[in-house]
Order: sequence, then structure tokens, then C-alpha cells
Amino acid sequence: MSVSGEGYRRSDRHKKARRRTGSARRAVPPRPIVEPAPRMRVHEVQRKHALKRRLAIGAGVLAVLMLAAAAYGLLWFRSLDRRISKAALADTKLQQALDQPKKEHLEPFTVLITGSDARPRDTASRADTIIVARVDPKAKKVWLLSIPRDLRAEIPGHGVGKINAAKFYGGDALLVETIKNATGLEINHYVDIGFKGFVKAVDAIGGVWVDVDKPIDDWKADISPGKKAKKIEPGYQLLDGYHALVYVRSRDFPDADFTRMRHQQEFFKALAKQMSTPSGIVKLPAAVTAISEYMSSTLPAGEIVRIARALQGISPDDIYAATIPGTWKSPYVYPDTEKMQLLVQAMNAGRPFESTPTVEPVVPSQVSVTVRNGAGISGVAAAAADLLKRAGFNVVEVGNANQFVYDRTLVVYATDAAKAKAQAVAAALPTGDLVPSRGMYSFKTDVLVVVGKDWTAAAATSTAH
Repeated sequence: MSVSGEGYRRSDRHKKARRRTGSARRAVPPRPIVEPAPRMRVHEVQRKHALKRRLAIGAGVLAVLMLAAAAYGLLWFRSLDRRISKAALADTKLQQALDQPKKEHLEPFTVLITGSDARPRDTASRADTIIVARVDPKAKKVWLLSIPRDLRAEIPGHGVGKINAAKFYGGDALLVETIKNATGLEINHYVDIGFKGFVKAVDAIGGVWVDVDKPIDDWKADISPGKKAKKIEPGYQLLDGYHALVYVRSRDFPDADFTRMRHQQEFFKALAKQMSTPSGIVKLPAAVTAISEYMSSTLPAGEIVRIARALQGISPDDIYAATIPGTWKSPYVYPDTEKMQLLVQAMNAGRPFESTPTVEPVVPSQVSVTVRNGAGISGVAAAAADLLKRAGFNVVEVGNANQFVYDRTLVVYATDAAKAKAQAVAAALPTGDLVPSRGMYSFKTDVLVVVGKDWTAAAATSTAH
């Protein structure tokens, strides 16, 4: 026990000593900082300088790379601009024909878009596709107004003709001037795209998804080797360049250009929707590069990309499309000037086309007509029927009226739905007053023509002109 007790007492003394030692240590002031030897100071300074040099070199290399990328981008844009804008900007007549856009950045502007049917070694061409677009980048809205290529128009210096012939007679400037005169629209920019450029641009973005509404089989619209793209089945599908061209070019339909123009509008809507996404914007430079050799534009490449970026996220509901309404009477489409002006007013005011009343185009082959001689003059009914047949109308019956008392030729319709058809028939005749039936005339066709005594003089005058 004494040993154990002694051990405990020693242990206590040791603990007290350790406590005293610890207190003493805590009371000792901190050691002074010892400066490194001169050789070590030099080494540390050299190490820091080397690190700064490496950082500076890295920053310099990064800056050079960024400058090189910027320079490459600038050179790329300038190269594209030389390709797509040189001819258009050098065309002084075209510059004079265009209206100056607003100088404010991303303000609304109009652009005439044409698809050219130029062939190798051609010195002149006609516009195969004509669309006037109004673009409002800030509001993210686009208007597309299609113009029938066979629209009857006054071509300055060349008289009356099909509106697309203006490009053949006087180039881009005359086409712009003719369209401005015919519609009253301002045109700020002009873009012409050749068929091959269209194909390459569509392929460069990986194709365009389109809901094809009806089967197409049209070798005339196909420029692919071996005519392998002439057929397109209906349905939602990805169209490559050649098939997309067939879709927007084919006019092998009962109403010819009117369905084609509707297809063009649907295609541009689908294209705009696809290109307004982030992935679409990334593909835009490749598309512009691919199309540059076959494109002439007063819009610089950089501006095209900038506008596309501003329109990113545009809703399909904010892309409005319409067609100038008219009546086909070979060889022209005669415009409905009143309804055309309503469309133009809506476009200029930034209103949707849907608020503007329009009518479906009349297809002559789908209009049935009865022709009766109401003048008692031999051969007038047959002459009127022959004229209507040559215009494409379906003449079902030719005969005499109950009485030969009609001084003036009448074009009669039974219902409001048939009024547009009667207007088309009247437009194909040298004379004819449009009148509703109101139960006074008996006929089973869409339209009744009662030839009056004014026919002979009107026909003679028409032939003389």
C-alpha cells in the first residue's frame, strides 16, 4: 500500500509540475519571425515572377486566339457579303428603286423575296416565286404576302404583262418598281435565291419538317439528278433540299399557282419556326454560306444573322401569310384590287391578315356554266360558250332563252357562294352585267350567261383591241 501511495503522490507532483510548465510555456512570448536567407528571397521572387510571366503569356495567347477568331469571323462575313451583296449593292437602278429603311436598329422593314428560274448561261430570268415580307424583329412578327407570278400588271416601259416578266425585261430594279406600283407597298430590301442555292441551304440545316397536305408528283418542279425527288407523299416529314424545292415549286394542282403559293407560305413558316430555336441559330451561318453562291441580297450577311437572332423564339401564330386574291383568265390572274388593298393596309399597320376578309381563288374548270341566246342573233351563244371554254370554264349547256328581249348580256348567280364564280365568268367575257337570280331564272349550273344584243359590238371591240 505504501508503494502504491507513494506512486500516487509522485504522480500528483508530476501533474502539478506539468501544469506549472504549461503555464510557463503560455507565458513565453512568440518567437520572432526569422527572415529567410538572401538566396531564398531571390528564389521566391524569381518563382513569383515566373508565375506572372506564365499567366501573362496565357492571357496573351487567349487574347490572340480571340482576336484571331474575331478576325476570322469578320473576314467570313466580309467574304459572304462580297458574294451575296456585291452585285445587288452595285446595281444603282435597284438602289434607286428601293425605299430607304428606318435607321433605328431592328425597326420593321420590308423585303422582296424572289426565287429565280435562271439556267446556266442565262443572261435574264423570270421570277418563279414572289413574296413581299414585312419583318418586325422587336415584336417578333413576320408578314408574308404572296404575289401570283401571272398577276396582270403594268410594267413600266413595256405595257401590260405578267408581273414576273418585269425581271426578264429590266432586272431586279424593274421588278421592284412594278410590284410597288401594283400594290402600293414600300420595299426596303431585295433578296433573290436561285434554285440550287435553295437546295443547298435546306441541306445545310439538315432539312425542314413540313406537313405535306396532298401527294405531289411533278417532274417539272424537280431539278434533282434523275428526277428522283419528283414524288412526295402526304404527311409530316423531313424534306431535304430537292424535295423541299419540289414542294414549293409544284403547280400541278387544279388551282395551279394558288396552292403553290400556299405551300410556299407553309414552308417559310416551318423554316422560320425551325431556325428560331437555339439549335437553328447555330446552323444559320452554314446555311448562309451554302446559299451565298446562288443568292443576291441588299441585306448583308451579318444583318441576316442578327435579324434571325432577334426573331429567336418567334411563335408560329405570329407569322401571318396571305395571297393577293384574283381571278384566272388566261393568260393572267386579274387581281381583286379592293381586297388586295385591305391586305396591304393590314400589313402596313402591323395587323394580322386574319382580320382582313379574303376569298378563295376561283378555278375555272370547277365552275359549271349554262349559256343562252337572249338576243335572237344567230351564233352569239355559241361564240360566248367557245370563249368561256377557252378560258377553262366547264360549259354544260348552250341554247336559247325563252325570249329574245335582252338588250344587255347578263351573268346570273343563284347564291352568295356562287357570286365569286359569276365574277370570274364575267371577267372572261367582253361584256356582262352581274345579277343575282332571286328565283327569276331557272338553271342548274353554278352560273347562267344570257347573251344580249350588246354582244356583237362588245365582241368586235374586244377583238380589235
